[in-house]
Amino acid sequence: MVHPREILPEAVQQILRSASPEAENKGALTAAQLECIYVQRYLRIWIPQDLGGAEMPLPDAVALLEALCWADGSVGWVVNLGAGANLFAGYMQPDAARKFFTDEKAWAAGSGAITGKAVHRRDGYVLTGSWKYASGSAHATLFTFNAWHIDENGQQLRNAAGEPIFSSFAVSAQQVKIVPDWQVMGLRATSSYDFAVDQVWIPEAHRFDLQHPSPFHEGPLYRFPFLTFAEITTSIMLSGMAYHFLDEFEWLLQHKKPSGFDRLLGNIPIVAHTWHEIQSLFQQTRNRYYHTLKQVWHDHVSTGELTPDQLLAMKKAAGELAMVSLQAVEKLYPFCGMTAIYLQHPLNRIWRDIHVASQHQLVSPLYHATESQSDTHVG
Repeated sequence: MVHPREILPEAVQQILRSASPEAENKGALTAAQLECIYVQRYLRIWIPQDLGGAEMPLPDAVALLEALCWADGSVGWVVNLGAGANLFAGYMQPDAARKFFTDEKAWAAGSGAITGKAVHRRDGYVLTGSWKYASGSAHATLFTFNAWHIDENGQQLRNAAGEPIFSSFAVSAQQVKIVPDWQVMGLRATSSYDFAVDQVWIPEAHRFDLQHPSPFHEGPLYRFPFLTFAEITTSIMLSGMAYHFLDEFEWLLQHKKPSGFDRLLGNIPIVAHTWHEIQSLFQQTRNRYYHTLKQVWHDHVSTGELTPDQLLAMKKAAGELAMVSLQAVEKLYPFCGMTAIYLQHPLNRIWRDIHVASQHQLVSPLYHATESQSDTHVG
């Protein structure tokens, strides 16, 4: 696999990266970063072509998202989550999809948690609930979320097997109350706010289903298992951040003389040995991830079906990439010295970003300790 710099134009990288300090202080992306994202149409990579999107094959888009996280963790994170939620355009009824996604700046934020209630009323639903961590809230034009189906008497509806029923829903940003409470150490510019809706009515067409292939689009993107899609796209964000850290650390190897040493950092045996070990493991794991992804995507496009073993292999490759990416940063950080303690230094920012990113459920070692597909709901 090529280095992320081979994927992202130099001018784009400079715009996104140079604005990082301002974005972190602001708690949201800057005007320059947003304009770059809109001009490059990064949020439209998975919107159907008939809505003006790119409908980009999964492996190509994943490599792009890794490059964006390499340029800047917060930018890569919100574009990844926003483009991933914009994928829902392919699952919505055509009228709703046109309403929400024909705008070139369409941006979906939201949550996969099922913490809301949906009561069927007047050919639509009355929605109430609150959700956490909607990345990109400051820039979103719509919000998506999951909610349980509730009857008029407040009872939870169940299917023939006795299981509670839930669906995914979309509402315009104007119908949402945003709670700007993202006070964290890393990914500070992602505006990953909580949000709520209170007795909001929406038409039936604004409900959609991610638990089955789309009935509206035949393209492979909209028939790919969504949970596996989320595992793939979450893990690659840590890889992009780790790659940026490795690049910054390599500069230190060639320029920094640690206190008490008469040689460069890269010429100290313990550092050189650790660097070589980490570089090798990271590249091997990354290559294995991309190889698995390309094979899974090829088989999905060719046959329209993936076996449980294929899904498990992809889950394992994604989990290993996330773990090795985090460990690479953790093992190299102690060699950075005082250079990396300053909040605005790239090494410090990346360290903070990747440690926040590592707490996402889908890259947690608890999640990847399971031996089969989880029943976790991601939206």
